[in-house]
Amino acid sequence: MAGGVSSVEACRQLGIGRKTGYRWRAECGGIPPERLADEARSTRYLSLLERQRIATLRAAGHPIREVARRLGRSASTVSRELQRNTFPHDRGGYDATLAHARATGRSLRPRRGRLLDDPDLRATVQDKLEIEWSPEQIAAWLRAEYLDRPGWHVCHETIYQALYNSGRSGLCRTLTTKLRTRRPLRRRRRRADERRIRVHHPVPVDRQASRCGRNPL
Repeated sequence: MAGGVSSVEACRQLGIGRKTGYRWRAECGGIPPERLADEARSTRYLSLLERQRIATLRAAGHPIREVARRLGRSASTVSRELQRNTFPHDRGGYDATLAHARATGRSLRPRRGRLLDDPDLRATVQDKLEIEWSPEQIAAWLRAEYLDRPGWHVCHETIYQALYNSGRSGLCRTLTTKLRTRRPLRRRRRRADERRIRVHHPVPVDRQASRCGRNPL
């Protein structure tokens, strides 16, 4: 489905029934977010090219500070990269392609949500959802009401993900019926460059006249 095929077609290609496909989607909270290509990722993260340069410079014997200077990164970033993505069983030391695969896989692993770890925060959010507050309203209210508790300053997307992935958040899945959309599954939002422009066709004169109760003649 992330590739553009319909739900029915995806089920057909996998050889499963539509109910099974719906259940699988429901268990994952709907359609998962798209994976970003390297060029679309934040510059905070090292790219494959940067990791390849690290491997080349380290193989040439350059120290960490010199590698960081040539990359335009801090020495702590390069040091942390070498520690995280170099294992004792790696032959030949730091491997750029392997390190990049490890970092990408680590970023895709589901993390425990803040609502799951803090039962008081979860109860507060759930109470507001029960009275049909939107996640945007709840997020703004938490920031204004609990100025001295930055741990409670969650964004609205955190609440949405907690609702649609209830197994990893602790929120009741039935609270999705309290949202404005009432959707049990999330739908992928179109990007700005994907939005369709609606063309309004002019209404014929005779139809306009019939609406107003007048004879155009």
